[in-house]
Amino acid sequence: MYSLKDFGVKKEIGLLNNGSKIFHFHKQNSPISAIVIFDAGARHDPVGKEGTAHYTEHMLFKSTKKFKDETETGLFLEGIGGSANAFTGVDFLGITAEIGMQKDLHKIVDFVHELSRNSLFEESKVNTERGTIFGEIADYESNPALYIQDLTQQVLFQGTYAARPIAGSKETVGSISRDDLFNFYLSRIAKSSMNIVTAGDADFGEMQKMFNDIFENEKLPELVFDKKRLVLSRGENVKIKLYRDTDQVFIGFSFRTCPYVDNDTTPLELVRTIIGSGFSSSLYRKLRTENGLVYSLDVSSEGSFDRGYFSVITSTSKDNVQKVLDIITNEFKRLKKGDISQEEVDLAKNKTIKAKFRETQTSAYWATFHLSEALFNPERPEDLSDWMNKVEKIDLTDVISVSEKYFKPESWYLSLCGDMSKEDFQVNY
Repeated sequence: MYSLKDFGVKKEIGLLNNGSKIFHFHKQNSPISAIVIFDAGARHDPVGKEGTAHYTEHMLFKSTKKFKDETETGLFLEGIGGSANAFTGVDFLGITAEIGMQKDLHKIVDFVHELSRNSLFEESKVNTERGTIFGEIADYESNPALYIQDLTQQVLFQGTYAARPIAGSKETVGSISRDDLFNFYLSRIAKSSMNIVTAGDADFGEMQKMFNDIFENEKLPELVFDKKRLVLSRGENVKIKLYRDTDQVFIGFSFRTCPYVDNDTTPLELVRTIIGSGFSSSLYRKLRTENGLVYSLDVSSEGSFDRGYFSVITSTSKDNVQKVLDIITNEFKRLKKGDISQEEVDLAKNKTIKAKFRETQTSAYWATFHLSEALFNPERPEDLSDWMNKVEKIDLTDVISVSEKYFKPESWYLSLCGDMSKEDFQVNY
């Protein structure tokens, strides 16, 4: 059995006076990393104004009561050797902050408070940032290596909020006003509690007191997320975005799976390792080592509140699309038939578990790894050692079972970015 002591880490969990939860992983002599999460993801974008959450994230840094502009916002942590960022997902919006020394811990607390409670959303800065976001959208849509990820979500979760582009479109972002952004900020961030995940050499009691002191006048309910499973229909199973006169084609072959808290999540992660993690994985070997058809391979198994997916994303020349598709589909046929060896399972478990002793050397990793638990399983959060022990217990029958359950012939989805049409290939699955 593994425990956090194997990593020299102690887990501490508390509740702030304003209703926010805080999860801390104490590791001596380590820098401090923090991720603060709000229930402010793109799922809450109004219809016709997609991109509101993402636009709001951009505006957090533009000006606050303390910081007159983005430069001052950045210097607040950068001046002590730290860094900060923010991100928007379908389900949440987050602020990240890192510092090197415990004596500067108050800086992280001040920074989070300033951005989450005192951002100004000045009209002039809103209009300036709109142009920046237009450029971001254009860059994203013009790059098939990036857009294939978005297209995969569109075909998997078509007809639902999870299929909408997080950044929105030029049309929807153009329709978002300063009031739209500020009202979103007030309702989903400034007047909302949050989940905080921290890691490093910080005293938990001291940190909890700092957060309580600065958010002292608030009484907010704990974050409660709707966990009803997303209702999905089969719909179209192939989606293509045309990029004319390009030889390279980006391919996404995927299946819907299960929400994060489902018991199938861990066996599916092991399947991901078997077929798509490292030089020794089966798909990497068949696509690149043996046939030289692709350069890179991205295999993902992800779960959220109400949905999950398993995907293979790669790229190849137009002439080789059929060969690559056949290799990928044959691999899933093998999994579906249960043609998996004990040696493959043992190798995947060994790779997965022992890699953690290398990957967990940074505080940022500890915070990031436990982010999903803080988001999707806050009532009964598990830690890294719990996850490792679950992986250790998985056997061949578990891997075969989830493969048979999710990789059905009638359940696949295909996304393509390139100079292709449906007449140019056939999915033999």
